[in-house]
Amino acid sequence: MAAPLSLLRGGIAAFFGWWLGELASLMPRRLRPTAGRRRRGLVLALGADEIVVAEGAADGLRTLGSVDAAAPDRDERLRALLRQAKRRGRRPATVRLAPALGLRKTLELPLAARDDLDQLLRFEMDRLTPFRAEEVHFAQQVLATDAASRRLTVELQAAPRRVVEEALATARELGLRPARVELAADDAGGAEPLNLLGDQPGGGARESRVNRALVLLALLLLVIAVAIPLRRQQARLAELENQVAAARAEAEDSLALREQLDQLTRSASFLVGEKTSRPMVTEVVAELTRLVPDQAHIVQLELRDGSVQLHGYAATASDLIGLLDQSALFKTPQFRSPVTQDPRTGLERFHLSVELVGAGES
Repeated sequence: MAAPLSLLRGGIAAFFGWWLGELASLMPRRLRPTAGRRRRGLVLALGADEIVVAEGAADGLRTLGSVDAAAPDRDERLRALLRQAKRRGRRPATVRLAPALGLRKTLELPLAARDDLDQLLRFEMDRLTPFRAEEVHFAQQVLATDAASRRLTVELQAAPRRVVEEALATARELGLRPARVELAADDAGGAEPLNLLGDQPGGGARESRVNRALVLLALLLLVIAVAIPLRRQQARLAELENQVAAARAEAEDSLALREQLDQLTRSASFLVGEKTSRPMVTEVVAELTRLVPDQAHIVQLELRDGSVQLHGYAATASDLIGLLDQSALFKTPQFRSPVTQDPRTGLERFHLSVELVGAGES
């Protein structure tokens, strides 16, 4: 059921993209809103070695000055540059991070992922980057769409949340209230920087009345063209999503019960295996009682880690090796220390060990 739902949502997203693209192509080029105009304002570029203050212009960024990041009077010099820029008008501020402080990655994804792209990237963040989703600020943009192969080319831009928060704190200490945090490209030809804090419209772009009228007209035409069928599609999508959610919940419950059953089965098998893998203590004692002759006696017996340690006295200790080797319960009998003569009893004092034969070896 998820496949038809994804196809339907992908088709709606493709239609919106085509419609808005056609409307934008009808506008005069000088009236079209661009990313450069939208970001025109103060830019605080934070690098490892220096901090640059720049301002947006029609032909790109114009540098106002730079300050060594390690300079003792860094903040004072930066405030002086910012005061010089603010005299030309109050404009929005952007914090731009050096490329080394984040990462840019180009991804190839199915076309059906376009509608839930942010959610998909958040879910896969720990696989695509060295960070978890809650540890980063990120943004994405679709670079290309291949309808024939039903694939999307997407650029992911991300920076650690700690780095972003420190950059914002630096900007606020300088008296700025930045609405954007961007990750600079590795070279001048890189893709457009995105707002890692999320798009915040109204950042100070002064659109002309004609431009605003064209935008409003485009929106009105869009509503008239798709409002009624879109409402129907939304109702159908909501119904399908409820069915998918119910099926997913049932599947998760089944998986949880299956996992619990597997754990119980493994625990029971482990206990049974441990019990049957080695002889019981009573069997070991009975076998030693049968094999050790009356002329010998054991004063200490240790059963540990699948082996038996025997300490005792015998008239001829070497005879015990042959007797223990005949047992189907023991193997590799050997002395653990030299045999000595006890001066008081005249018997040989011994310390030997044997290994227990497992249940599967008997």
